[in-house]
Amino acid sequence: MRERTLGAALRAQVSARTALICGDTALSYADLDREADRVARHLSTGERVAYLGKESPHYYELLFGCSRSGAVLVPINWRLTAAEVGHVVEDSGATVVFADQSCAKAVPDLPVVWLEDFEVWKAHAPQGNPVASGPDDAVVQLYTSGTTGLPKGVVLGQHGFFEVCAALRDNGLDWLDWRSEDISLVGVPGFHIGGLWWAVQGLVAGITNVIMPAFTPGEAVRLVREHGVTITCVVPAMLRLMLDERRPLTQLRKIVYGGSPISEALLARCLDEVGCELAQIYGLTETGNTAVCLPPSEHVPGGARMQAAGRPYPGFAVEIRDREGNPLPVGEVGEVWLRSPATMLEYWNNPAATEESLVDGWLRTGDAGHVDEEGYVFLRDRIKDMIIVAGENVYPAEIEGVLAGHPAVADAAVIGVPDERWGEAVHAFVVTEEKVTARELMVFLQGKLASFKLPLRYEFVEAIPRNPSGKVLRRVLRDRFWRDRERQVN
Repeated sequence: MRERTLGAALRAQVSARTALICGDTALSYADLDREADRVARHLSTGERVAYLGKESPHYYELLFGCSRSGAVLVPINWRLTAAEVGHVVEDSGATVVFADQSCAKAVPDLPVVWLEDFEVWKAHAPQGNPVASGPDDAVVQLYTSGTTGLPKGVVLGQHGFFEVCAALRDNGLDWLDWRSEDISLVGVPGFHIGGLWWAVQGLVAGITNVIMPAFTPGEAVRLVREHGVTITCVVPAMLRLMLDERRPLTQLRKIVYGGSPISEALLARCLDEVGCELAQIYGLTETGNTAVCLPPSEHVPGGARMQAAGRPYPGFAVEIRDREGNPLPVGEVGEVWLRSPATMLEYWNNPAATEESLVDGWLRTGDAGHVDEEGYVFLRDRIKDMIIVAGENVYPAEIEGVLAGHPAVADAAVIGVPDERWGEAVHAFVVTEEKVTARELMVFLQGKLASFKLPLRYEFVEAIPRNPSGKVLRRVLRDRFWRDRERQVN
């Protein structure tokens, strides 16, 4: 298949085969194609439309409708607070929000189409054909936080969703593959590039995709067994929870995981209890999801490369560079730079950030690592201080800013510490001017930050270590938690 827009790829799959299963709803490829056309007639080229809700077939009708009209879908994390949602909507310039009633309190003052009324909205579509959208046109705008805590809009073009599969196919590699008989489980939400990308790959391949409105391990296992799911993409924390359900998952032939590395213990357990192939993917929203893969052949307990994130796909590239942007030799730790044909078009309305991150076709990841003689990437730390909680990106500056609003807090710093359940947990160091308890701080933060950003642990200290310019010395704070670990990510 050589289609380079989502809309064209969907049309190439039109048949009676089931495309999406979500709860009690099932859509064939012919159904999805028809509904995408109805959506497209409502939308205009370049228009931003926001989606605030859990996974549903409507989300994918909107996605493919945007592809056919030239509009851009802006998925929003439904767990964000009203203020956080408001920033995304305002920054994106969205003209309408598609939302479900469960998110009503977070919906900004903007035209709203409630998903409960989505069928009625589609029924009033104007006549005519929308303007065609091309492979290099924007189709989705995902928001990812920066060290300032303010999310930036990552604009992705249509062609980027096809680059990985094309590279693997053209080079006869099956690191990631979708077979005609496969049934895919989509458990990572579509407001994440990992969930969106995984679902699109299954739809482009013409297979049946089982969509979870929201992940719970028991429901995930039930769906795998009930629908005969053969492939899925998860973060390691999700995989661990699924295995803890203690129900056979042996029908799975491949598990793709990302968002954080897998532990040796979890790998061994998965190989023993499921016995399927595993592939690790690494990348960023800015690289259109995965740019590096650790193929199934390297997933051997105790194997030399089990500590690696993987190697670039053919036509993709990685370099390790110093602070001045100069390439470093094999084995030396520096910043990971990636070159991917799926790299973002830009940060929306933020040319300064775009120029800082995109340099001569390379993307600066902010991750620290090294490569070996065969080009395998080994991650060692995060230059940008990011914390990953069960695959969710959490940025210390945002939490620190909210903590500082408590009248008893004089200073605060936040780091990620190892956590066997979630990969990392948010740990807050707090300097107080008057007596305050961890519980009081927890209550204060609720409603101001998404739940996954809330610190699990509070440590009251006399002072926060800072350098002469006032920057928090996070490495000093992290040392006692990470010093005995080879990798400074979990």
